[in-house]
Amino acid sequence: MKNDGIKKRRRRRNGGFSLPTTLICIAFVVVVVLCATKYYDVRSARIRLEQEKAALEAQKAALEDRNNNILARGVAGQDASYVEDVARSQLDMVYPGEIIFRTTGS
Repeated sequence: MKNDGIKKRRRRRNGGFSLPTTLICIAFVVVVVLCATKYYDVRSARIRLEQEKAALEAQKAALEDRNNNILARGVAGQDASYVEDVARSQLDMVYPGEIIFRTTGS
């Protein structure tokens, strides 16, 4: 009879996790997934921002070159002969009484 009492006291586990252990594991998995997702988002944003930075630096260099060209033309624009050349070549302006003969290249 003693053996019967011992058998009653021993419970056989069904081979699973207890509820608190299961909840801790689920919470851990959720935290790991959220951290991995956040890391991926931050990494993607960083790559995109680096590409955008490179494009903006190239655009800045192009605009600085354009600005320097405009400033150089402005200095040259103060010269009367330069103004006359631009007026004649780009605007087809002439002095009163001048006659222009145009030829077509064939």
